[in-house]
Amino acid sequence: MPRTNSTVIANLNWSFIALAIFCVAAYLPLIMNGGIIVDDWGDIAHNLDCDGFFHCYQSWFPLFSNRPLAPLPITISTFIFGTFFPGYLILNTVTYLLAIFLTRRVISRLVGNGPSIVFALFAAIPFIAMPVIASPINQLTATASFLLWALSLNELNNFVNSSHKKSYVLTYVYLLIAFLTYEVILPLLVFTILLPFIINPNTLRKNWFNYFIRFVLPIAAVLAIIVLWQKGIAPQFMEVDSRLKLNPQQMLAKLHTWGHVFFAQIPNLFIKSTSYVKPSYFILCTISMLTIFLGFFKSQVSKKTGVALRFLVVSTLCFLASSSIFILSNESANSWGYQARGLSSTWFSLSILLGSLCSLVALRKILILPLIIVFGAMSTLSFAIQRDNYIESWKIQMIIISDVLNLIERENAPNKIVVIGDVPKFLIPNYNDEIIFSQPWDFGGALALFSNGKVKDGAVIDSKRQDFNRLLIRNNDIEINGWWKTGADNLWLYEFNYAQQKGVLSKIESINSFDEKMRALGYRTIP
Repeated sequence: MPRTNSTVIANLNWSFIALAIFCVAAYLPLIMNGGIIVDDWGDIAHNLDCDGFFHCYQSWFPLFSNRPLAPLPITISTFIFGTFFPGYLILNTVTYLLAIFLTRRVISRLVGNGPSIVFALFAAIPFIAMPVIASPINQLTATASFLLWALSLNELNNFVNSSHKKSYVLTYVYLLIAFLTYEVILPLLVFTILLPFIINPNTLRKNWFNYFIRFVLPIAAVLAIIVLWQKGIAPQFMEVDSRLKLNPQQMLAKLHTWGHVFFAQIPNLFIKSTSYVKPSYFILCTISMLTIFLGFFKSQVSKKTGVALRFLVVSTLCFLASSSIFILSNESANSWGYQARGLSSTWFSLSILLGSLCSLVALRKILILPLIIVFGAMSTLSFAIQRDNYIESWKIQMIIISDVLNLIERENAPNKIVVIGDVPKFLIPNYNDEIIFSQPWDFGGALALFSNGKVKDGAVIDSKRQDFNRLLIRNNDIEINGWWKTGADNLWLYEFNYAQQKGVLSKIESINSFDEKMRALGYRTIP
């Protein structure tokens, strides 16, 4: 018996409800109990050394010279929230989920609600790019860029279906602003360029030159503006660290690092995740499997087989293009630690591809549904483990900061001291290198924010891992990370005991005494 309209509507409601419940269950624990990491501390502490919004924005240059609008979301959010950390998590989460929702709307108009729901669920669990949600201040530049791209895609969809000139103009205005904010959306341009072809293949087949002028040339112009800014205009008046660092000799090597994520790193994460068993994880995985099942169950595309096929081809190209981020920047792809943020567009495009697979009912014959459900469950599990570990990371950060500040007061330390922290870089034990403190601007910035002038600066080492952050002791200087320097004047060393959850703060009397202390911890002079 054919399903009635009321049955279809009821099923649609249930699929949306399942997706909404999943998003709340996935993100609410982080919003309620999580915090910030790495660059986020530096983003807030940055405001200590500037006066007023515009001065703070301008002082980000030349650091952000390659993407001049990136400091705007950072500066705006830090001025609004200060040290109210849940505010950043809420803002970043809403921005990212709104980008997903707007993209879902375009996919829904192409191939129906089912595939769009599957896309939205996967996009919401970027387990190979966790800093996108775990670093809510610095990565607001990425989520804002995703949102601008999604707005652009919706305007393009409106133009193709209605020919409104305003929508056409907004398509490329949003896109330009997005690229001036963060270039992470580069692979998604494949979807933008070919969306009119997905909707109506005749727009390309009958007049390819007109298609090129209307839909390809504007994007080429946007990219030309970005390259001109990074390579031509900006270098005329400030130093520019351009993201465009293509090295033909390294192209295959960088492509391999991207492929390694899928044939080695993801399987390894899935294998490791099986040792983490919690009732809450089981419930979340069950909700994700139910949402995916409802999405497949709702795939009614018999009248849109051509659209679904074109969507699948374009989604595949979009996913493969995500490797370009690492090839063009000459960077390696990593799914662990803070460097995993580079995979955010890869995961987003993969989610689009998974949604496109759902759009072809015929693919059920090759058991694609069980495969995607299992992949979704394992992805959800990996996401949940990392989410909870970042919550634990935040607790450890707060314990360390509070302990240092208490010890400073107990030792009656003077103002403007410099603290080198022997603190854990990663959670112990960690699942996927969930980071605690790793840079001068996170440890030092956190102490500067909360010490009321007692701490001027700071840096970190992790002697337990024998990671001294390229520590170099010579003459009367201490160098860490290749650029951070200090002398022995007003220098203190904080040593954190992870097992006891507390540490010891001691005054460094001289460079020689610091050298002796470091050697006792395992430091060896860099040749």
